[in-house]
Amino acid sequence: MHILTRYIIREMIGPTLLGFAFYTFIILMRNLFDFAEMIIERSLPLTTVFRLLALSLPNIIVLTVPMSLLFGILIAVGRLSSDSEIIAMQSAGVAMRKIYRPVLYFSLGIFLLNLYLMNFVLPQGNTALQGLQRELFTASAERAIQPRVFYDQIENLLIYVNDVTPDGRWKGVFVSDTTDPENQNIIVASSGSLSLVEKEKQLWLDLEDVRTHVVTPGKAEQYRVSSNASQRFLLTDRFGETRAVSTAKLYRSMTLTELFEQHRRTDIAPIDRRIIQVEIHKKFSFPFACLSFGILGLPLGISNRRGGRSSGFTLSIGIILFYYILINNGEEMAIAGSLHPALAMWLPNIVLILFGMYLIQRTNSDRSGRLALLMERAGVVLRRVRFRRTNGQNVIEERPSIASRLDIAFPNILDRYILRQFVTVLMMVLISTIVLFVVIEYSEIAGHIAANQIGFDVVASFFRYFILQVLSLTLPISVLMGTLITFGILSKNNEVTALKANGVSLYRAALPIVAIAGFMCALSYLLLDFVLPYSNQKVDALENQIKGRVTVQSFSLQQKQWLWGKGRYLFNFLPMDRSARTLTQVQVFEFDEEDFRVTRRTYADEARFDGVGWVFVNGWMRSFGDDGSASYSPIINPIRLHFPERPEYFSADVKSPVEMTYGQLRTYIRNLESAGYATEELKVELYKKTSWPFVSLVMALIALPFSFKIGKRGALYGVGVALFLAFLYWTVFGVFTQFGAVGNLPAILSAWSANILFAIAAVYMFLQVET
Repeated sequence: MHILTRYIIREMIGPTLLGFAFYTFIILMRNLFDFAEMIIERSLPLTTVFRLLALSLPNIIVLTVPMSLLFGILIAVGRLSSDSEIIAMQSAGVAMRKIYRPVLYFSLGIFLLNLYLMNFVLPQGNTALQGLQRELFTASAERAIQPRVFYDQIENLLIYVNDVTPDGRWKGVFVSDTTDPENQNIIVASSGSLSLVEKEKQLWLDLEDVRTHVVTPGKAEQYRVSSNASQRFLLTDRFGETRAVSTAKLYRSMTLTELFEQHRRTDIAPIDRRIIQVEIHKKFSFPFACLSFGILGLPLGISNRRGGRSSGFTLSIGIILFYYILINNGEEMAIAGSLHPALAMWLPNIVLILFGMYLIQRTNSDRSGRLALLMERAGVVLRRVRFRRTNGQNVIEERPSIASRLDIAFPNILDRYILRQFVTVLMMVLISTIVLFVVIEYSEIAGHIAANQIGFDVVASFFRYFILQVLSLTLPISVLMGTLITFGILSKNNEVTALKANGVSLYRAALPIVAIAGFMCALSYLLLDFVLPYSNQKVDALENQIKGRVTVQSFSLQQKQWLWGKGRYLFNFLPMDRSARTLTQVQVFEFDEEDFRVTRRTYADEARFDGVGWVFVNGWMRSFGDDGSASYSPIINPIRLHFPERPEYFSADVKSPVEMTYGQLRTYIRNLESAGYATEELKVELYKKTSWPFVSLVMALIALPFSFKIGKRGALYGVGVALFLAFLYWTVFGVFTQFGAVGNLPAILSAWSANILFAIAAVYMFLQVET
């Protein structure tokens, strides 16, 4: 291999690996808290957790490998171009095709790697992951379903067990099944148990002496009651796949051979055939994106002579966004039948290749030199204007003052210089992570947008509020990465050494970063307590509209929609209007004194407490006899029913903690405690509202000593250190908060432990730095 080829490939390897680590961590960050929750709730050994993490990676890696390749090419070639090394190669007689060759070799190698991952590793990983998830769920579900506790960890299914016999069987089982939005299914069984099918690792809920009540909302006369000696439900995990796995996901887990076998079948529906064709083409077109990015990335990197790494970073994000939006829309159009699957899956690659070849032609003919010259001249003009403005500011700052003589002015010209560098990097990281989250989220809802014919205004509104969630989540890691990269660049350029040589302490040099991190803390708190509680509600509402959900499920607190009364009856209701002391869409299930059988079911659009009892308005009542007879009575005129529960018993709002402010959540916890419910998990969420805003400051403090020790290794080394520190912090934060959620730690300590530990470590390391 030619020495020039080895040199260019070596330049691309480092940025590509760091881009791979960055993109993979950002996507994986969404799952870290779920993994921490599984460790604590299910007492999983670390080996099982690492195995689960490893099996989750193939789905992420096939997505991030092309991204990281484009990132690596743009960064490496941009660096060679900005340092005039490509001009030096050309002046030494090196033809442009010899510069293209190593980039194409490198892209071809990454293409073959991703082709192998897509066709062999991914199907096997998905199959093994589903098996492991089922195995973990079956091992823990039996412990989780306890008597007189509402179990709502299964999508669209709520289970309530009245009692347990000495031999471990359930006595009296109530199940609410909302899988079908057109009907409300209530299943009541005299007994039940869990059974495990070892071969498939499936967990089944077995019920005996079953009565199923089915009613269509708004059509009370269409009420059906059926009796069965037994009935079974397949239980699946909220950490794993949903109860009904979509056809597309089922085909996505198949190998190429299995897809061709399915395609040869004559009994499959046309839409299934189109999905199979899409998946077949995707197994080749998606890895081929590596070659497309390689062809496009090289001329973009060369023409970006003055942008360097910053512009390369921005360009990669823009191209990635364009590619994945195009391929996701094409996939949905192909499944809908409006575009041929082959064209839909290969069109993004064709567009990128044609554009890349056009840029290569322009680069070879040196037509892009005019644009570069104009950009350079514009940069000279901007620098002159900036220089004049700076001189004007310096005249003012040089006026004698006590602050200037003591050298404590803030911000002085040095502070502004450091802040300018830091804010530039911070914005790049924020924008890139937000775009990445948007790409991932869009790929997940694109099918629902096409199926439910959602307008652009709804999608735009959804992402407008969704971006606020991402901003709150990624602000700390952006501060961490911005600090490390900023001082990494300063160290590599010997600017930190120059500061110390002129008597400027590193403590003083770090002051602007600490100040801006403090500002980020205030911004994060305002966002968390004054904006997100309301924007999160908008996100949930718009997501339900996009996904076509008729009913909105509560967070994981369905027990506040389902309440066991002070007698043998069960309440089901929507959030209570406290001022009107009214329950809406309320149902009451009354049970027989001796066996677990529904004797009466009452429904009303609203139930108002008048000081004596509950007045039910506009509804119906059904009574069920021992012999299977039933009677129906519509509630035309308001009637009063005497239940001992008062409005305070139902007063807690059904919202998730992220949809409540600090004060609302604190009041909610007090109401739950007065009703006798455990609130450890909610208390942790309460104290997280105070601890999370300070994560940005902690990230800046922990990054500063590391950044001063980076030395000559530069910005890319800082990215690697930032990813390691972020992963370590998120893991510690997730584990401690889950310890608090299960009651093993005080809630306030679990929410603040990670901040305290990392702040102490930061102060200790800073004291060891030679300032």
